Amino acid sequence: MAKVAVVMAVYNGERWLAEAIESVLVQTFADFELLIHDDGSTDNSLKILRDYAATDARITVTTGTNEGLAATLNRLIGTARAPFLARMDADDICLPDRFAKQVAYLDENPDCAVLGACETTIDAAGRRIAKIRVPLTHEEIDANNLRGVTSITHPTVMMRRDTVLRCGYDPTYPTSQDLDLWLRMAEIGRLANLPDIVLEFRIHGGSISGSKQDLQRQMCRRACEAAWARRGLTGMTFDYSDWRMADTPESRRAFHLRYGWQAWNHGYRDTWRHYALRSVADAPLSVEAWKLLIAGAIKRPRRKGA
Repeated sequence: MAKVAVVMAVYNGERWLAEAIESVLVQTFADFELLIHDDGSTDNSLKILRDYAATDARITVTTGTNEGLAATLNRLIGTARAPFLARMDADDICLPDRFAKQVAYLDENPDCAVLGACETTIDAAGRRIAKIRVPLTHEEIDANNLRGVTSITHPTVMMRRDTVLRCGYDPTYPTSQDLDLWLRMAEIGRLANLPDIVLEFRIHGGSISGSKQDLQRQMCRRACEAAWARRGLTGMTFDYSDWRMADTPESRRAFHLRYGWQAWNHGYRDTWRHYALRSVADAPLSVEAWKLLIAGAIKRPRRKGA
């Protein structure tokens, strides 16, 4: 029996799927099984998955209709036998020592039920944008989660299977399933984040719409209010704030500015240059676009990236 079961749900993920799978297969900790469910993809995802499964016995591929992320993850977790579960998405990249670091921590900290970590954000082309640091202790993480500031990034997570089975993902959440799960698991176990960066988290527009962002906020609030009620908490504040690029010209312009500044602040000069030039090209009369280009050219960033 493998020590880690990696669970991945795929829906029309062909663009980055091979890169994501390769990043799992080259882990320095090799005692894992990779369980992938294709959730009714209409692109080339299933062929890619079957090709990999034919060459590596650790990979198991299942298929089904599009039943949603929570139901798919519950299905995969139900078939897993490993004591640890690692989440992975079809568009992200694991760093090679991710599993080794997380397994070591969980072995040394038996009270920890959910372990996340820090990440580097990347864009659709793989350009690095920023290093994202997250709170490390249970108390900090849970306090943030309770006010809607999700402080464990879903695809960085490794969890104890026995604890997850006591809770499970709630399929009535079309989004924010992770926050709801973290809040419930925090009531029966400890949460933690590693200070190490273990994942490159890809940010891209895709088909994210304004209505879906509204739904994200609604489901996030629902998860928080349910936790407040379970724990008998009153006077809580909801501080949710999440901005995602939608497939509109206005959103793309805002994306270029936002991540141009982040890349500059984190020392990723090539990424800054790309987005600064894109911002000026998008809106030649924009003061903010020219400010990004000029300030980035004449000032030193506040921190440096690797």
